[in-house]
Amino acid sequence: MTGNPNKDLCASLVKVFEVNGHETFCVSRRNGYDFEDNPYGTIKRVIDLADSYDLFINLYANYFFNASVLAHKLFCDWTAKGFCDKRIVNIGSTTDRVQKSNHNLYHYEKRMLREISSGQSLQSVWDKSPKVHYCSFGTLENRKDQNPGRKVLSLENAAQYIYWLVSQPKEIHINEISIDPVQFV
Repeated sequence: MTGNPNKDLCASLVKVFEVNGHETFCVSRRNGYDFEDNPYGTIKRVIDLADSYDLFINLYANYFFNASVLAHKLFCDWTAKGFCDKRIVNIGSTTDRVQKSNHNLYHYEKRMLREISSGQSLQSVWDKSPKVHYCSFGTLENRKDQNPGRKVLSLENAAQYIYWLVSQPKEIHINEISIDPVQFV
């Protein structure tokens, strides 16, 4: 998966998957996978590494739409190789629904990732290709300080939802799931 295994949602995912007996490996700047410095070279290296795993979680690589490019290139590569039993989980954000103009590209990046995931998910239902899931969350607890007064979802709960998503039987495909903490409770 992309992300620092010692921080935020990535750390929670590592914990949940390893507790359930799954080996994990994370790529980030801290271990030489820098999407800002050499995006296409890094994407190629990540795809080559991902071939060794049955699941790829596309968590943190947003800089200049790298998460979307990685999702597209990995899906095309695995499809060409006939890896139809593998799964890709693209982690989005409910900010992908924002319709107002913004100087920050984050919600546009997440919207693009959602659109790519949607097309790939449909293809993975009808054709032999890897299964693709899009999972978006509202505000997670690691962003509580940036959103004072807002109810947040715990990182552990988010990781559990992702684990549940990929634990479904192979004959079931959940294309997309969007989870928001209710604000009025």
